[in-house]
Amino acid sequence: MIRRRTLLAAPALVLPAAARAQAWPARPISMIVAFGAGGGTDVAARSIARFMEKHLGGASIGVVNRPGAGGEVGWTALAQAAPDGYTIGFINVPAIVAMTVEKQTRFTIDSFAPIGNIAYDPAILCVRSDSPYASLGAFIQAAKAEPGRITVGTSGAPGNSEHLALLVMQRLTGARINHAPFGGTAPLRTALLGGHVPAATFNLSEGVDQAAEGNLRILGVMSVEREAMAPDVPTFREQGVDVVAGSSRGLVAPKGVDAAILARLQDALARAINDPEYREAAIKAKVPLRYMPAEEYGAFLKKTLEEMRAIWAATPWR
Repeated sequence: MIRRRTLLAAPALVLPAAARAQAWPARPISMIVAFGAGGGTDVAARSIARFMEKHLGGASIGVVNRPGAGGEVGWTALAQAAPDGYTIGFINVPAIVAMTVEKQTRFTIDSFAPIGNIAYDPAILCVRSDSPYASLGAFIQAAKAEPGRITVGTSGAPGNSEHLALLVMQRLTGARINHAPFGGTAPLRTALLGGHVPAATFNLSEGVDQAAEGNLRILGVMSVEREAMAPDVPTFREQGVDVVAGSSRGLVAPKGVDAAILARLQDALARAINDPEYREAAIKAKVPLRYMPAEEYGAFLKKTLEEMRAIWAATPWR
């Protein structure tokens, strides 16, 4: 008679949270950007990634562009990624918040764990350098004289910061334009430079170099004060149009990431932001830094959600 021996499986080794955080990262980290290469978010991601690598002890961080549907494709992928610390990514506010307010999405603000905000980039209205619109006032007069004739492209989906700013501008001035969402800055900038649209709004960092080269004319910056990147360009407020708008670019992880790993990501971002070498690189890359640590950034996201809900209830933008 053959006796069978019962083999007992050894219990799985469960590492405590601190040990898991110390063992992480054991493989490359993906940083999702929900827009194409060459836009402001992509530039911000690539400039910060290598400094976060440095402050994570030499970890590898690869930027992954997932453009489509005004950011929705990439943000969905980020929200649905495994919460293991190996996928992080950028979100753009208010665009992502407005998207969750206006329609059903596969993510909400609560789908993400804040790591920290990195930049705030004010919006601009610009035209080609050979445009007949020499000033914001001239543009507004033309848009009032022939309502709906002038097409203005925006870099995101309906409800992004630039689209909302245009709605405010129209309400304040009586101008009427035709809105054309492009879903990303790179195709919009190409269309503007090629003469396919007469005017466009995107972020200052995405147009300042073309303006300096004489290809674009910035009619106004939607900031409270003049920006250091474009000190000669007046704000909308200076020109009698009280519009302030822009895009915050911040870093998040999928909700559920181990608290100790999340803390290491937050610490690495804080150290990177304060790294003198990074700050010098950010200036060269035209990244308009405005750091908010995780707790402050989380509160900012919740406040923006409340504001977007109130705006939607009063004046839906679609």
